[in-house]
Amino acid sequence: METQQVQRFDVDQLAPSASKIMERLKTGPWPSHVAELEKTKYPLAAYAAGLAARKTAWAAGSAKIRYVYTGFIARRTRDGKYAELHFRVWQPSGQIYTTDQLRKMLDFADKHGLGLIEIAGQQGMLIVSVDPARADEAIDALRAVGTDVGATGDTIRELAACVGPALCEFAMYDTLEARDKFLTHPKIYEWMSNQLFPFKFKAKFSGCPFDCTRAVHRSDFGFIGIWEGAPEVDQGLLRRKIEAGEVDPEKLAANCPSGAITWDKERRELRIDGARCKKSMHCIRAAFPAIKPGRNRKIAVLVGGHVKGRFGGKMGKPLAIVNSVDEAMDWVIKTVEAWMNGLETGVSKHKDRIGDFIMKVGFKKYTEEILGVKVPYKPSLHGRLGAGAVLDDGERKMWLDWVNNIVKEYEGKT
Repeated sequence: METQQVQRFDVDQLAPSASKIMERLKTGPWPSHVAELEKTKYPLAAYAAGLAARKTAWAAGSAKIRYVYTGFIARRTRDGKYAELHFRVWQPSGQIYTTDQLRKMLDFADKHGLGLIEIAGQQGMLIVSVDPARADEAIDALRAVGTDVGATGDTIRELAACVGPALCEFAMYDTLEARDKFLTHPKIYEWMSNQLFPFKFKAKFSGCPFDCTRAVHRSDFGFIGIWEGAPEVDQGLLRRKIEAGEVDPEKLAANCPSGAITWDKERRELRIDGARCKKSMHCIRAAFPAIKPGRNRKIAVLVGGHVKGRFGGKMGKPLAIVNSVDEAMDWVIKTVEAWMNGLETGVSKHKDRIGDFIMKVGFKKYTEEILGVKVPYKPSLHGRLGAGAVLDDGERKMWLDWVNNIVKEYEGKT
């Protein structure tokens, strides 16, 4: 009987054992999150029941907010006794808040929620558990503060930017300004609050090839700061770092992934072949500031990267090198519109990411017919099927056609 009640997740039934767990979590030399949560209006009974049952107390819920289609997450406990409605809120670029902004958000959380906010999430700030009965009022109050809900569902998700030139010496372009311009582009702004897409859309802005936002793997469009040619080497400063034992030049050369670095022992000079340099940043990280990124700074545009999609994860494919994100905005709009129109033509299906769409269309056709540009190199088109992907007959034929098209387009064979 007890097992059946636990499986049903009855909060009241789990209360005795849950209470013991909560009391134990208040003890110890560490700060107690339980004691802190008790200062708020958070439903600790549901939280404690989840600990006792060793699984989350929460299941998917539903909510309706007037004229709002994205930016909120509804949940309920498995026994239906508690409900939550979280607001996901757009963050400033680089997640850099002024104290005035934070005070306003905390005041909002106290008035309309439980007094709890989550700041560190990559998908945006989270206002924990707004009163569902006052959700319409809360939306108006949030917009009065100067922000809005967003970044959930099949629409534009959080547009992440690294901290860039605000704190990082490696930033090769202003990631914060670039994200702000992207966010306020008329089409992007129009799409922010509407669920129009086959699946979610993400853009990320990394100031250097370290790619702290993981744009290569986790964004439909990634913008990564790079430079042309070889890194800049201050030979005098490098010698001093070598003499101080801070840098081993032979190890530095051996660890270069492309073999672009050579060390001249006689002249005590480090040479880097710019034509072979793959911009891994390894030498820069090991010897900075004796070795710095080159002065001719650019932005690499990548498209189609994602972790979750109908055909498994994909890395972003290199599209172009540009001087500013503005130069790529027309490509972004054309790509999204073609992806959306694909639902009507049958090219796209629900839960197809942009990378899946490009895979179906073919990269050459995508660049030449959709974007109207010619890519001056052969792109890497290595498809990957994720574990557990189930293909229907049409999708199996699509994969075969995809392979045949690659052979035909680039090898001239059938």
